[in-house]
Amino acid sequence: MNWLRLVVGMLVCCSGSAAAATLTWNANTEPDLAGYRVYQCNLIPCAPASGNQSLLITLGKVTNFDIGTPTITKYYYVTAFDTSNAESAGSNLVTFIPGSQTTTSTSPLANLTLTVLGIPSLGKWGVEASTTDTRDVKATVFLDGKMYLTDSTPPYSFPASAGFTTTGTFGAGTHKVEFVFYLEGTAAEIGRANVTVQEGTSTTSYSTVTLTVVGNPAASQWGVVGSTTDPRNVKATIYLDGNEYRTDHAGVYCFPASNGLVTQTGSFGLGSHTVQFIFYLEGTDTEIGRSSITVKEGL
Repeated sequence: MNWLRLVVGMLVCCSGSAAAATLTWNANTEPDLAGYRVYQCNLIPCAPASGNQSLLITLGKVTNFDIGTPTITKYYYVTAFDTSNAESAGSNLVTFIPGSQTTTSTSPLANLTLTVLGIPSLGKWGVEASTTDTRDVKATVFLDGKMYLTDSTPPYSFPASAGFTTTGTFGAGTHKVEFVFYLEGTAAEIGRANVTVQEGTSTTSYSTVTLTVVGNPAASQWGVVGSTTDPRNVKATIYLDGNEYRTDHAGVYCFPASNGLVTQTGSFGLGSHTVQFIFYLEGTDTEIGRSSITVKEGL
């Protein structure tokens, strides 16, 4: 079975003796799927290899389960199993907090950077994510829109984790790798970023693109710095929330503005904003790399 990694939705937390909380998740589509297993822990780390988990229930082909109203904080994840009893990796972790009725605001991840490793045009490659954030965080990593792994140990990396960087091959052509960060032990998203990589030769020569958030999006003005390893004369067209914002012809390439030496910052409205950099050879329409990052302004 080629497992699709499960993505469990946020817990619906209700208070009161008559209320209950429900786990929900996306269905797997393999023809030999037999069902799902729900695991719980009283402490973190809570994962298949942690030793803290216990099997709560084995289910058939359903996509939700009522966990009742635990009296203490509990952590949950789900696995899928097939007709041969082969079991998938664990889903992302969700948390039930007794009496919790609202989602607590969390500050965005600080200084999130993605870096492509290896040589995608010639052989194996990978992507490493780094952050200066001092909180205990984890990253869920997606390859071409499908969940690939969850990494709780820096450096956060693709295609493998465990605190060190590895590389691999995934088929000639373009691939999108996205990191979505959460506070460890919760379903509270605090940041995400993605990078598009060209594996193998192409009429387009793709370069490594790195994006870094600067400033303090949670409390004040912020911006994004873009860089590329390409030594040629390049320009960057920058988009904010899908709309073209400006074109930058000289490093430092940045949003919202630059004088070529330092990054300026600004405010763009409370909520999430996506900033994308697309790099071209100067004076042409030849794209050589792109990356985007999502930032949450305000708490």
